[in-house]
Amino acid sequence: MNKLYYSCLFTAFFFAFSSCKKSDNGSGTTAPATQTDIVTVDSKLAAFMSAYNIPGASLAVSKNGKLVYIKGYGKANTATNELVTPAHRFRLASVSKTFTGAAVLKLVQEGKLNLDAKVFGTGGVLASDYGTAPYNANLLNITVRHLLQNVSGSWGAATGGDVIDQNPTYTYKQLFDWIINSRPNPNIPGTVYDYSNINFVLAGRVIEKISGKTYINYIKEDVMAPISGTQTDIAGKTAAEKKTNEVIYYGQGNDAPYVYNIAFPRRDADGGLMTTATELLKFVNAIDGFTTRPDILNSTNLKALTTPSAVYPGYACGIGIWSAENVWYNYGSLPGTRTGFMRHNNGMCVALLLNSRVDPSTNENPFVYAMQDLMLDLVKNTSYSWQGIDQF
Repeated sequence: MNKLYYSCLFTAFFFAFSSCKKSDNGSGTTAPATQTDIVTVDSKLAAFMSAYNIPGASLAVSKNGKLVYIKGYGKANTATNELVTPAHRFRLASVSKTFTGAAVLKLVQEGKLNLDAKVFGTGGVLASDYGTAPYNANLLNITVRHLLQNVSGSWGAATGGDVIDQNPTYTYKQLFDWIINSRPNPNIPGTVYDYSNINFVLAGRVIEKISGKTYINYIKEDVMAPISGTQTDIAGKTAAEKKTNEVIYYGQGNDAPYVYNIAFPRRDADGGLMTTATELLKFVNAIDGFTTRPDILNSTNLKALTTPSAVYPGYACGIGIWSAENVWYNYGSLPGTRTGFMRHNNGMCVALLLNSRVDPSTNENPFVYAMQDLMLDLVKNTSYSWQGIDQF
């Protein structure tokens, strides 16, 4: 589908689809009919989507704890011409990691877990649940904090590649038995940053072991329910398993065969969640450290969540730290999905969810940076006339 088609498409219906006016805002309530569209914001979203062939998007913006702008753009389903509304749910991909980090710190706050507890071996949270003892010394020294900061020392691109999608029919038990037995940890934990989805799937098992609940039930009941979140769930693996109000995902180029070939729900804690842009932003506001809305973590545990490791200052416990821009953030990317949020020190927060991405096997950098710049503009540009409304 070429850019000319998308340009015509957006011209035809851009202002016809849904803003928040008299629509469900994705959190179970009807948004007030008081939002006025900001043409500059809408035009920038339309131009971005047209440039990169993105069928649909959902945007939410908050200012000082108030939801000041929510809007759907484009199509949730191109076959039926269903338009995106703020009620539509999108896969979050790696933005799920921030939920996992917050869930672990919630258990720490409840006195049920120590962030520096060992994961494996005698006295470890997972003890000898996975793999075959005796374990090597590096594996025995991995802590829960190491998992969340991606400094466990293994299982990422720098140490032989991330194997999260290999053997997709394996259960957690089979997967981790295989990984631990065949991929011994080559580095001392805490000395090497190596971004790994395996770290977070393991953290999900820590959550289950300590809480006695499934990962998704802990997220729903202990992380989201306290902030009246009702839309967060595990995404559908196939088109037939699509959940209520979940969008259709569209792969570009080499991505196309893999859009509905992702190992959900096995990838729950690293990239399996879905939600609305509004509910994602509600979650971000619950870990923002501002006094405008109650946080789910106290100051001690919020500091732990947002403190990077000594070896990599740009990543804390499932959340990125961009000190030069005064931003906390996270991005997610899977075939058919690109997502992100930002929280700025000035009190602005933004969530942006897409149902497609540029094929990473091509030069995706212009797309990635364009989305990043768009989000930065939304939290930093003081010329936007955000209304004094709260649609949370």
